[in-house]
Amino acid sequence: MTETILPHEMPRALDRAPADVKVLSLDCFDTLLWRDCHSPRDLFAGLESVLPMQRSAAEAFARKAEFARHQRNEVGLEAIYGHAMPNGDAHAIANAIAEERALEARTCFAFEPTVALMREAKSRGLKVIIVSDTYLDARELIELIRSSAGEDVAGLIDRVFASSEMGISKSEGLLAKALKAMKCKHTEALHIGDNATADYDASRSLGVLALLLLQFTEDARQRLRFERACQSIGSDCKTGIAGLQMQRALIARDEWTIDDPAERLGYTVLGPVFHAYENWLRAEAEALEKRRGGRVHWLFMLRDGHLPHLVHSACGEAASTARVEISRYAATAAALSDRAVYERHVALEFGLNPSTLARQMLFTQAEIAQHVGNPQTDDEMLAAAQRLHAELRSGKRQKLTRRRAREYADRLIEHVRAAADPKPGDTLMLVDLGYNGSAQNQIDGILSEAFECHVAGRYLLLREMSATGLDKKGMLDVRHFDPGLLEALCGNVAVIEQLATYELGSVIDYTKSGDPIRKGSGVKGRQSNVRDAVQKGVVAFAKAAMNPPIIRQHNSHEEEGWRETAANVLTRFLFLPQPGELEVLKDFEHDINMGSERVVPLFKPEFAAEGMRRRGLFYMKGSARMFLPAEMASEDMATRLSLFLQKRYGLGLTFTDHAPRAISLPAYYVGASNQTVSQIEARATHDGCFAARLPVGDNQSGIAIGLGSAFEWVEIVSVTRASVESLRGGLENDDTPERLKPIADGMNEHAPGIYECANAAGLLFISADQLVPRDSDDMVEIVLRPIRERAQSSALTQQSRRVEGVAA
Repeated sequence: MTETILPHEMPRALDRAPADVKVLSLDCFDTLLWRDCHSPRDLFAGLESVLPMQRSAAEAFARKAEFARHQRNEVGLEAIYGHAMPNGDAHAIANAIAEERALEARTCFAFEPTVALMREAKSRGLKVIIVSDTYLDARELIELIRSSAGEDVAGLIDRVFASSEMGISKSEGLLAKALKAMKCKHTEALHIGDNATADYDASRSLGVLALLLLQFTEDARQRLRFERACQSIGSDCKTGIAGLQMQRALIARDEWTIDDPAERLGYTVLGPVFHAYENWLRAEAEALEKRRGGRVHWLFMLRDGHLPHLVHSACGEAASTARVEISRYAATAAALSDRAVYERHVALEFGLNPSTLARQMLFTQAEIAQHVGNPQTDDEMLAAAQRLHAELRSGKRQKLTRRRAREYADRLIEHVRAAADPKPGDTLMLVDLGYNGSAQNQIDGILSEAFECHVAGRYLLLREMSATGLDKKGMLDVRHFDPGLLEALCGNVAVIEQLATYELGSVIDYTKSGDPIRKGSGVKGRQSNVRDAVQKGVVAFAKAAMNPPIIRQHNSHEEEGWRETAANVLTRFLFLPQPGELEVLKDFEHDINMGSERVVPLFKPEFAAEGMRRRGLFYMKGSARMFLPAEMASEDMATRLSLFLQKRYGLGLTFTDHAPRAISLPAYYVGASNQTVSQIEARATHDGCFAARLPVGDNQSGIAIGLGSAFEWVEIVSVTRASVESLRGGLENDDTPERLKPIADGMNEHAPGIYECANAAGLLFISADQLVPRDSDDMVEIVLRPIRERAQSSALTQQSRRVEGVAA
C-alpha cells in the first residue's frame, strides 16, 4: 500500500520517519518548487526565441539523439536548444537558455509547507538534498531556487542532484547515487516527491522510506484540467505564460480539509474569482482617487453585491464603504421621469406580461386591476396588453408616471445619502456583478446631478449591450477578453447571482427617509443555508489568499494572472460543472426580479435530455435555459464541449448540419375526401434517437407515419406538437411541447414505448382532434429510437389501406 502525505501535512513529515534518519531527500518540481501554470509546457508560451511547439519537439529530439548515442535519455538545456535552433550560434543559444531560466524564475515559487519541513529537518540536524529529474544541471537548479524563492530557502539545501548532470533518472537509480555521495545508508533517508513511479516506487525499491505527495484531490485535478482546457478554447493568455492558475497552492493545501461540499465549492471555485475581483477593485479605487481627487465611496449594489461586500469586509474595508439596495426595478422606476427613458422602456418591453409591465411603470394595484385585469387565456392576455399600451401612450398617464418616478428618484437619492453621504467632487464606485450595468445606465445621471459627484461602475463581468459612454469597467471585459466569450459567460451567469446574493427580498421602493421597502423572498430556507456555506468558503479563501503558502521573489504577472485565473475558473464552472457541484445546487431557484413574482428552478436535468432527443445538437443553438450546461452535465464530453463552442462562437449551423444521418419514412395526410402520401426524413438527433416532423395543416382528418416499412422493433420516445418557429433556434426552442396521444396500428406494445411492428404496414396515427389549426404554424414531432430495422420492402399500399381504416 502506497504511503501518502497531503500538502498541509508536509511540515510534520519527519514524525513518520525513524529517529535515526539523517537525510531528507526532496523532489524539486511540484514538491519544493511549484509553478503558477498548469503544466511545465505552459511556460513555453512565454518564450520569444522559439515557439512552444519547437521547444517541446526539441526536447524530444534531444532525448532521442542522446539515447541513440549513449543509451540514456537525460539531456540538458544546451542540447535541447541545439535542436530547437539548429542554425543558431553559441551566443543565440546561450541567450535562449537564459530567457527560459529567467521565465522559470518568474513563474516558480517555493511551497511554504515544504520549506517548513526543510527548516524542521535542519533544526533536527538532518542534511537536506534535492533529487530531481530535470534538464537543468545542479548549478542551474540551485540558482533557480535562489532566484525564485530567495537565499533563505536555497540556504537550507546541502546538495542538489540533477538527472541531466548525473546521466540517469530517479527510476534508473539517481537517488542511490545521491545517497552514496552523501555517505548515507538507504535506511537512514526519507524521500518525498509527487511522482508515484520516480519518487515512491523507485525509492522503495532501494529500501528507502518514501512518502508520495498528493498535491490535489481527484476533483481538483479534474477541475484544473478543465480550467486549462477552457482557456485553450475560450481566451488568449495576455501574460505570455499559458495556463496560469494562481490558486494552485491554496487549493492544494486546504481543499483536503474542507468536508462540507457547499463550503468546498465556495473555497475552490468562487473563492479565486472573488479574490481576484476584490484585488482589482482596490486597484481601481486607488486609480479613481488619484485621477479624480475626492473620496471614493464603495457602493455595493445589493442584492448581488452582497458576496463582494463580504469579501471586502474580510480583507479590510475601505474608508467609505456602504451597502445600497438598488435593484434593476428600482433604477428603472427612478429613471422613468425622463420622457425618452419612458418611451424607450414602453417600446422595448412590448410583449412583456402586462401586469409585470404595469408594475414597472408604477401603476398601483387598483390601476393594474382596472387596466389589465386578470387575463388567463392568450386572447385575454393580448387584449390586456393592448389596453395597457393604449393607456401608457396617453399624455395623462405619462405625466402621472413621470411624476411618480421623480418622487421615487428623490427617495432613492435619500437612500444613497443615508448610506454614504457623498460630497461634491467625490466618486461613487458602484460594485456589482454586472453584466450590462443596467442599473447604472438608469441612475448615473440622477446620482451625479443630485450629489455633484462622479459615478463609476466597476463590475466582475461586463459586456455592454450599447455604447453608453458611461464610466464602466469590468474585471472581465472587452479590454481583456473576446466579446464572444463574455457573451457566453453572461448566458449562464444566473448561478453566480444566486450564490452571491442573500436572503432578503429585492427592493421595490423606499420610504421618504430612504429606508428600503422589499418584496418577500421566495427562496427556500435550504437554499439560503447552502448559499451561506458557499459564501463562507469564498470568504475563507479571500482571507487565506492574504497570506498564501507561497515564498517567492518575483510576481510580475500577478494582476493578469489572477484575472486569467478568474476567467478560466468561471468558464469551467459555467460550462463544465462537476457532479459534486451540481449536487450542491440541485434545489436552487432563481428570482427573476424586475417587478416579476417569478421564481424558477435554476436547472432541470431532464429538460435538456428531452430537447436533445427532439433536436439533437441543434437544440443548443437557441436555447436560453437558465443553466443549460448543468442540464447537460451527464452527456459525453464531446456534447458538452459542443455547447461551449456554440455559445462561444455562435456557429451558424443549421439543423441538417447537426443531424446529417436520416431514415426515409412514408407520411400520410388524410383530408376530408382524399389522402396523400409523401416521403419524410427522420433525422438522427441524440442518444440513438431520430426525429421526424409532419406539418399540421387545415382540414386534416389525421396524419400518420409508416414505421413498419423501416422497423421491425422501435421505441416511440415522444410524440408532440410544437411551432415550426421553434426550429429556427429562438426562445421557442425552450417551450414545453404539447404531448399527443397517437394510435398504434399494426404495432404491438410489449413494454412502455417499445413496439413490435407486426408487418411492414405498421403505422402511428394522430387523430383530427389533436390537429386543430391555430394561429401559429405547427408541426408534429415524433421522436423514435430504432431497435431493429427492417429490410427494405414495398409496403405503401398496405399502409395506405390501414390509414384509411384508422381514419374512418
